[in-house]
Amino acid sequence: TDLESTLQLSGNLLPQSRVAVTAKLPGTLSSIGVDIGDRVQVGQVVAELDRRDIDAQVDAAEAVVNVSRAAAEVAEAVLANAVLEQERAQNLFDRGAIPKQRLDAADTARRSASAQRDLATANIAQAEAGLRRARETLRDTTLTSPIDGVIVERHYDAGSLVSPGDGPIVVVADMRIMKLEAGVSELDAGRLRVGMSARLTTQAHPGQTFDGRLAAIAPEVDARNRHFQVEVRVANPRAILLSGMYGAATISLEQLAQVITVPRDAVTTRDGRRVVLRVNND
Repeated sequence: TDLESTLQLSGNLLPQSRVAVTAKLPGTLSSIGVDIGDRVQVGQVVAELDRRDIDAQVDAAEAVVNVSRAAAEVAEAVLANAVLEQERAQNLFDRGAIPKQRLDAADTARRSASAQRDLATANIAQAEAGLRRARETLRDTTLTSPIDGVIVERHYDAGSLVSPGDGPIVVVADMRIMKLEAGVSELDAGRLRVGMSARLTTQAHPGQTFDGRLAAIAPEVDARNRHFQVEVRVANPRAILLSGMYGAATISLEQLAQVITVPRDAVTTRDGRRVVLRVNND
């Protein structure tokens, strides 16, 4: 007879990944393009906020950048002219054609023009930073799915007012792999190893068995019940297993092939030794 030592675990099935999509800005939902049960891909747009005010902010920020760049061009031209004037004054002073006072004035004008150019350059950097912030805010009006998965919750419709603290607009779950989490005793945890095979059954699909594996063992005991948390993962390519289903997992601890078995009632103790009673001639 082939024998197998197993450990039974049970609990509710959960998707391996479950992510809430929330608004980063307060505003009005202008559209929501998904419903419960829809499949989405990472980066797919699921909802959009009204962006008219932010579009205006981006336009204004772009105008500030353009004005700053124009001012920088003027400052650059003024500096170039001041450099020429200072060099001309230096040559004239070296020949004794102008007094030191005029050379000092040319030097001062050059330093002033250089400072104005540096200020104009800083204004460009500041304006471009404001434009980047405005564009980032504009991007935040478009809500996308962070993972491939299925919409399992939807809480708002188009026209609803939302804000970052209001909770998720939709929830996306990747159900290609399902997990069953359970607690095991210290004794059982010592017999488990990550990667052990597991067989999963569910009440919703009687007679069907799903192959999985032990994916994780918590390295720390839960002080409340002295149990270690373990996780069994099962592939779910056809989406047969749904979130919240009750499942039972059987983990194979040890297997023995072609061993002799006897009824439990035939085993007894005699003279301090464990022996098996055999029927002989009734």
